[in-house]
Amino acid sequence: MMMNNFSPKINLSGLTVLNLLSIVLLITIFSATINAQVNYEFRGVKITDIDSDVMFDDRKIAEAMDFLAARGFNAVIPVVWNAGYTQYPSQFLQNKIGVEIDPQFLGRDPLNAIIIEAHRAGLEVYPWFEYGFASWYSGGTPPYGGHLIQQYPQWASKKNDGSHCTKNGFDWLSGINTDVQDLIIGMVSEVMTKYDIDGIEFSDRMPALPVECGYDSVTVEIYKSEHSGNLPPQDYDNAAWKRWRADKLNQFYARVRDTVYSKQQDVMVATSPSLYPWAYEEYLQDVPNWVNTGIADQFLPQLYRYDYFAYLQELNSTLSTLAPGKKDITFAGILMNVGSYTVSPSLLIQFMQLDRQKGLKGEGFFFYEGLRKNSNQLADTIRALFYSQPAEVPGRNNSPWRPKGILVNEDDAAYTSVTGNWQLVPILGYKPNVYRTNSADYAAISYTADVQADAWQSVYVYIVSNSSFTSNARYTVYHNNDSTVVIVDQKVRNRNGWVKLGDFYFKKGLRTVLKVDNTLLEPGKYLISDAMLMLLNRKLSPDVVITSADEPETEVLPSETDLQLSGNYPNPFNPATVIKVKSRYDVSVTLKVFNSAGSLVAESEHYLRSGDNELQFNGSNLASGNYFYSIRSRGEIINGKMVLLK
Repeated sequence: MMMNNFSPKINLSGLTVLNLLSIVLLITIFSATINAQVNYEFRGVKITDIDSDVMFDDRKIAEAMDFLAARGFNAVIPVVWNAGYTQYPSQFLQNKIGVEIDPQFLGRDPLNAIIIEAHRAGLEVYPWFEYGFASWYSGGTPPYGGHLIQQYPQWASKKNDGSHCTKNGFDWLSGINTDVQDLIIGMVSEVMTKYDIDGIEFSDRMPALPVECGYDSVTVEIYKSEHSGNLPPQDYDNAAWKRWRADKLNQFYARVRDTVYSKQQDVMVATSPSLYPWAYEEYLQDVPNWVNTGIADQFLPQLYRYDYFAYLQELNSTLSTLAPGKKDITFAGILMNVGSYTVSPSLLIQFMQLDRQKGLKGEGFFFYEGLRKNSNQLADTIRALFYSQPAEVPGRNNSPWRPKGILVNEDDAAYTSVTGNWQLVPILGYKPNVYRTNSADYAAISYTADVQADAWQSVYVYIVSNSSFTSNARYTVYHNNDSTVVIVDQKVRNRNGWVKLGDFYFKKGLRTVLKVDNTLLEPGKYLISDAMLMLLNRKLSPDVVITSADEPETEVLPSETDLQLSGNYPNPFNPATVIKVKSRYDVSVTLKVFNSAGSLVAESEHYLRSGDNELQFNGSNLASGNYFYSIRSRGEIINGKMVLLK
């Protein structure tokens, strides 16, 4: 195809005007193709607790979700199972092994914070059981297995010489042992019961078993019971023995699917395995079976390659295994960053162009921190070239599954009503200020929301804790011709953040949703009022259809800006152009300009006044070519394209 001839590595400085215009035409055609496909794409990114600090702070989680939403992403894949620990408080695991959560998250619930902030921003959430059937990373040095095997030695998988199953530094559980399978299914069930999620994600370690392994006593006994008492072959590479173990893993995955569907059929079962046939030969991952028989709803093969031709080869090989129609659920897994490696913008562009040429409907990236490298270079490249238009996750019946949350800040005059004596004080809440009162006379603040559908909504308030605040904050929720009073302690909490008042059914329309008042205020204490958040509860309202016209406009943390771009004039230009932008508020912004390879070539700070503004840009020091620019405030980003012709 003609698209194959376009490479972001082209040096544009020596091209004739005719050649340059040809390239501009190619980019225009490419952009039109993207825009035609962008309505339904999976755009996900994995978030880990290794080499990343996002999950360790609720404000960083909120900032990350806003960052992704502003750059066109629609899904996050946070780790919830790592080295024998969960990254959420698990009563199931507490009962099983006596440990509720990864000790570094004790007293917090990172998964809950991610779900709230992601859904607020309109992102889907897929808890990722990253370690799968691996119990620990020993690096190949004993003792093996970690705390799980210390408590349950019968769970360990073994090699045919009786040694612990360890491969590439990971120590393995026996994925054929039904007790081990029940451990995973128990956690999947718990996550689905406890949280309003959009999918679950298994990857290269589940279901999986190193081909050298499977000789533990439990697996051997199961094999003997099905083979007239005969022992499994000592040759671990025996074809029939491999097939038997792979089938057991397939049966487990079908159990997972049935467990998920029995609780909520709209929750996606996603898989991001290693590449077939290597995945089968080394880890018994029967990937075509999972995809083609319907066990998996989403398929994100790990096309983790470091050059274009290797990526092309693996993509073609993967597509050749798919049954008709299964390309629609296939999204490219791209390695963005690991260790000291970060993919170059030019190679990333080539990968994503190839995905679209092959008809794939999106990507899943490993992992989030790569997007932030080099001043967000990769994220901004993706936004400018591929994710400039919003997209819904495929398979959601052409309806927004996760509309943005309805957020009303306490100082939003259009949606709040203040009664009595309140003071706006510089206390860091959802935004820099909160309202506070210690008045003896009646004081209240009411919140109004434009509810987008008849549906169940989860209602939250943002709480800042302080010993001078009341322990009896009285909130009244008005719902479905009824009201419910909820008392919240604003005095003693572990940290600041969203507090859920409950799940309530609301009718569509503009209505008063919430009131906080001082009727229970203790003498000498303060009552505070901060932001209110409403999130559509998909567990309780799975069939509600939200149309784009009904989707509410919401603020993005922590921005107070509303930027509108009119483009740049002249365009093409030589050597100067004026970028016209309108702002709702006075605000400081950063202008960044990138070349077609995604490299930052210019950056400048500007102050916008409320209304129309003009930003001057001079390209005297740049070569002829196509450039992309972004204008960003604290929580918002807008993008444009321009052509320099010399």
